[in-house]
Amino acid sequence: MKTISSKVVKKFITRSPSLLSSSASLTSIASFNVCNKAFPSSLLNDFSKFCYQRDLPRAMQALELMHTHCIWADCIAYSELIKCCLARRAIQHGKRVHVHLFSNGHVPKTFLINILINMYVKFGLLPDAQDVFEKMPDRNVVSWTTMISAYSAAKLNDKALEFLVLMQREGVRPNMFTYSSVLRACDGLFNLRQLHCCIIKIGLDSDVFVRSALIDVYSRWGQLENALRVFDEMVTGDLVVWSSIIAGLAQNSDEKDVISWSTMIAGLAQNGYSKEALKLFESMKEIKVALVVRICLASREWGKERRRRPIEQFKSLIGFI
Repeated sequence: MKTISSKVVKKFITRSPSLLSSSASLTSIASFNVCNKAFPSSLLNDFSKFCYQRDLPRAMQALELMHTHCIWADCIAYSELIKCCLARRAIQHGKRVHVHLFSNGHVPKTFLINILINMYVKFGLLPDAQDVFEKMPDRNVVSWTTMISAYSAAKLNDKALEFLVLMQREGVRPNMFTYSSVLRACDGLFNLRQLHCCIIKIGLDSDVFVRSALIDVYSRWGQLENALRVFDEMVTGDLVVWSSIIAGLAQNSDEKDVISWSTMIAGLAQNGYSKEALKLFESMKEIKVALVVRICLASREWGKERRRRPIEQFKSLIGFI
């Protein structure tokens, strides 16, 4: 049977005294066999505690001892450790966790592999993320969406679109987060319109994140009419969608109008002068600065007033319909 050496335990205990109780001795701990339940239990408890406390040095020391003796903790403890690595930009520690998780034939759960992929993406190590992804025994929608989002953010648009096709071939159905990510990878109106048709077909066109992404991309391609059409189909006034249409209008509006009018309206609304904001809007009817109206409608104070006035009334006032 494999026995833990006194030298290994002494080194670990010196840095991690919580492994020893007040009555325990180095000799008694060193004599424990790895099959003995007392040692693994104590080590795992300490490892989990260090992870939750974000004590990265001691958590890594515990992980090394666990690695030596083929002991694995639960997924949540590892996820906390990976969060700690991300927060401290500890890339090498993160890679060490990865090695440990796949050591000695051990295969972690899909949930934890997804966290590893996300870790590499956030570290900017896309090839490493792809390597983990390709070796996954089972990939779910989170796995695919994480990679699609990463490719989209890296401007690898063809790769993002390719992965959307591949995931569906594997029988994994994209969700609202998948489409909101892949939409921003569209490099032409043809792809955008195809995706829009797919989104409508599966019934995700009412999702706020998808709708927001559609508005963003249509606006980027100068298709303001289509962006407004998506916006007008909105059932509820979500701030995310309002923000998207504001940004889209800003991309297609006169900069001087945007700066001057929005500054005045936003200043009034944010400081509780909703009535004054409404009065300023009344004075703007003939000017028809559409962006400012959208900004007012999106603000918290203006939102209270908006409930008392139909959206269609505002549209007719500013001449969009």
